[in-house]
Amino acid sequence: MRYVCLVHVDPSLIDAATPEELAAMDRDNQRANAELTASGHLILDLALKEPGTARIVRSRGGKVSATDGPYVESKEHLGGFFVIEARNLDEAVAIARREPMARFGTIEVRAEMGISWQQPKA
Repeated sequence: MRYVCLVHVDPSLIDAATPEELAAMDRDNQRANAELTASGHLILDLALKEPGTARIVRSRGGKVSATDGPYVESKEHLGGFFVIEARNLDEAVAIARREPMARFGTIEVRAEMGISWQQPKA
């Protein structure tokens, strides 16, 4: 089953990190990605630019708008995500625990739902 691991980062922790700590995190991240790729678990891994570079697209009442954002007051923001293949949620969480970026925030693990909002009828 596929799981999406959302990497929420706390900018204050990154700002407080030493250059050595950031370099170690980069090294550890590259090593973890190589291990997950070799084991067949890693499907996709992407880092995201700062929230201030984003645009929000909304469609309401037949009208579509695009605005700067998001401007949600939060200590953490979505800094990236990775998609993994795992047998179950426990294995997905075990994989997410090895993510070096957890040092600077949190990892949210969610199972893939699929593309249809409709549930099969029993």
